[in-house]
Amino acid sequence: MKSSKYIAAGISAVALFWILSGIFFSGSEGNDKESVLGTDPTTKVVEVRVRDITAQSYANDIVVTGRTNASRTVQIKAKAKGQIQALLKEKGVRVEEHEVIARIELSDREAKVIEAKQRFAQRQIEYDAAKSLEGKGFNSKVTLAKSLADLETARAVLTKVVIDQENTKIKVPFKGLIYDQMIEVGDYVSVGDTMFTVVDMDPIELVVFVSERDISSIRLGHNASAEFYNGDTVTGKVSYIAPVAYQATRTFRVEISTPNPGYSIKDGLTAKVRIAVEEKKAHKISPSVLSLNDVGQIGVKIVDAQNKVQFIPITILSDTSDYMWILGLPENVKLITVGQDFVSHGQTVRPVASDGDGLL
Repeated sequence: MKSSKYIAAGISAVALFWILSGIFFSGSEGNDKESVLGTDPTTKVVEVRVRDITAQSYANDIVVTGRTNASRTVQIKAKAKGQIQALLKEKGVRVEEHEVIARIELSDREAKVIEAKQRFAQRQIEYDAAKSLEGKGFNSKVTLAKSLADLETARAVLTKVVIDQENTKIKVPFKGLIYDQMIEVGDYVSVGDTMFTVVDMDPIELVVFVSERDISSIRLGHNASAEFYNGDTVTGKVSYIAPVAYQATRTFRVEISTPNPGYSIKDGLTAKVRIAVEEKKAHKISPSVLSLNDVGQIGVKIVDAQNKVQFIPITILSDTSDYMWILGLPENVKLITVGQDFVSHGQTVRPVASDGDGLL
């Protein structure tokens, strides 16, 4: 019997403790909720922490890996056939525009030029005589026309042999460097045979491939810089932006032209390239202040002049684990930094200034 009494007393004690704990803990929980929401007990308006923020200048440089590339490369091919008579320049040597770097033997070309010149002079005299006689009525128009045709044929032959003789001089089309040489003295070349490769190294191009997300930020003439593995740095300007993306990578080719008067920058070097883009007005915030609206848009909540909550969708320009730069806000706003998860768009709140929650 005593045992039953003790059990009943124990059950009663536990029940009493459970009832009392419910009273006390429920009151504590309500206070905690009010603390989180920041509810003003006199007005029942939720308090939120806010901070006045202003748009700042933002320029997020685009950083990509690229490589150097000669601005122009050309293969010099033979325009005349024959044996190489002289090599005036060899590979590795700088050359000037239109400079003669090799010669093909003339063979009988000089004789053909002399013959063509004499034939042309003869046809000119014949034509002049026929024209004079035709003017006096002693010659027909048919004879004059034949003399003119013979004259033009002689002129064409002379032009052809002079060009053929000139083509024995191998010239470079632009100032540059002989990158490769495929001939030696004594070699025989036919029309179309490759003899030299010449590259234009000044300016030199930095070639990069930019993602479709960043390509719209780049403009012709934008400044850029590059750092090579040995620590050397150069500067240049964007000179070309591809209008079509590579299908395989969905990236766009961008070329940056940089001066290289001493040819110190070689073709094929890898570099870290930084392209400066136009500055924008943006806000710097902490990721912790972000919110989602009912349709899943990402944005932030602000307090307007009537102390009402406004949800503003934003565009993220860049982000780190500590902060992000965003677009979409008015230049000056009261940003909710604490309590944004407990209020909704259009709700009246009581803003309380914070020291910097949600900002850096």
